[in-house]
Amino acid sequence: MAGGRSQFTLAGPEETSKVRETHEPYVHPGYADLNPAYEQPANAKPVWSLAKPLPRVVRPGMVPTRSEMVESRLNAELPGENSQWLGLDVDPDDLEKGKIQQTPNLAKVSAQLKDSRAQRENNFLNTLQRYGTTASRVNSGTGARLSNVASVPSSTRRRRASTSATRPPPEVMRPTWEVDEEESEKQDGFPSMPPPTEETRPHGDEEFARPTRRPTGLDTIPESRPVSPGPSLQDDVASLSTMTADDEPGMFEGMEPLMANFIEDEVHNNHTSWSLVRTANREFLAELLAVFVQLTIGFSSDLAITVAGQGNPNTTDWAWGFATMIGIYISGGISGAHLNPTITTMLWFFRGFPKSKMPGYFGAQFLGAFIAAFTAYGLYYASIHDYLASNAASGVVDSFVTSARYTYIDAATAFFNEFIATAFLVVSILALGDDQNAPPGSGMNAFIIGLVITVLSMAFAYQTGAALNPSRDFGPRLALLALGYGGELFTNPYWFYGPFAGTLCGAFVGGTLYDVAIFTGGESPINYPWSRTKRAARKSKKKWKRRMHMARKEEVDPDIF
Repeated sequence: MAGGRSQFTLAGPEETSKVRETHEPYVHPGYADLNPAYEQPANAKPVWSLAKPLPRVVRPGMVPTRSEMVESRLNAELPGENSQWLGLDVDPDDLEKGKIQQTPNLAKVSAQLKDSRAQRENNFLNTLQRYGTTASRVNSGTGARLSNVASVPSSTRRRRASTSATRPPPEVMRPTWEVDEEESEKQDGFPSMPPPTEETRPHGDEEFARPTRRPTGLDTIPESRPVSPGPSLQDDVASLSTMTADDEPGMFEGMEPLMANFIEDEVHNNHTSWSLVRTANREFLAELLAVFVQLTIGFSSDLAITVAGQGNPNTTDWAWGFATMIGIYISGGISGAHLNPTITTMLWFFRGFPKSKMPGYFGAQFLGAFIAAFTAYGLYYASIHDYLASNAASGVVDSFVTSARYTYIDAATAFFNEFIATAFLVVSILALGDDQNAPPGSGMNAFIIGLVITVLSMAFAYQTGAALNPSRDFGPRLALLALGYGGELFTNPYWFYGPFAGTLCGAFVGGTLYDVAIFTGGESPINYPWSRTKRAARKSKKKWKRRMHMARKEEVDPDIF
């Protein structure tokens, strides 16, 4: 707008409600009644998609254990206590916001980090109480939800614009003490704490305070704090102390507490018997279809250049890039269109993709590659046999699988070719999926990742073919083996140290580089204490032992949360 008038340019009309309506489809009255899934919010559940920013989820290393929660309720610390004990003049508000004083003294830095984490976890527990207290969640049965959303009829819940509608307003999401401070200047401004008990009250009618480790620097800090709403301390501690790993199985299946809080029940259009099968396997089927389309186009493009005996090899680089874009558009909103076991594994480690879904994704990716190789070979069957009449079979093989293309390419060169290419791919994917970086506009992720694949193919395909993907190489190897192409398909160890070892190592290094340099979210194990990471791994190991009936009763950790 300029001077109250519209700017008429060749870039098109400005975005108005009328322009937005032109891009919306016509929906017949009553359509949503017969097809309720149409009004299901697009972000009703987390999707680790390459087509849009990655979800923000709470992972086990971020969540305090049951014993830590009980300890925080029984022996609550004053804000900034550890820091001020060491003589640091800190503002608890700054600590909660992550403003840590820089000092070469590691003990002082550690104290500030501990205080900061304690305040954030206290806010986390207050949030859980607002959505449904720990006591009600534990006592309500194995299928209980943390949020109040479960009490809303599905017919009402599915018509919400997004899951943010299920959350309290922003001011409610803030810590109780912040709201109270704005309402009355008499509040002391410290996080709300539960009422004292006989164990935690020092003497008679004295105000609630910690009996030990009280530094002189805290004399100026008020020790009384407002009582937070919710269950009593006795009920809260009792519920926590009796919690077991069976109280809410979803929490131990990759469904962390806060994430479970905000996920709505899905609505499905189940009209036929097949719709039930599709609902149960939709992510697997979507990933399979996307991989099949992507690789069929890629293999066919390589074959076209090979059997023609002429043409610009860079044509296949563009073909692979646009084929990847098509694959992401096909299943990006359903399965996330990983298209690559390495990407799935990386998203599990660095962004919390559920382990339980990984076998299904791997199966879809390898099966899709296997079927795509047969399809492309069948389409070009006549051309392939005409080509083989006067040429070696190596050209056909190279159209499907990657390898050290020339005799002077040694194992180290081939490994690092795949390593570097995949590391750059992962860095690009994580940057595009980081909503705090500079994500592209709606629908542009797939196009940009396609361009990334094109550029990487141009830069790294000359020496090995640039697999960047174990399934893209292994599936066609099995198909060619079934078609009678033996030779060095599996006798040459490149098939393992290139597409498998090289890409997997590159993905983990690429993820580490991005998270060390840029990413600040707690989903990444880079961004929470190593002790928490080890604790989460230890508890996961014990959980799997328990599932496999390999753990004795005394080995089961009572603090699994």
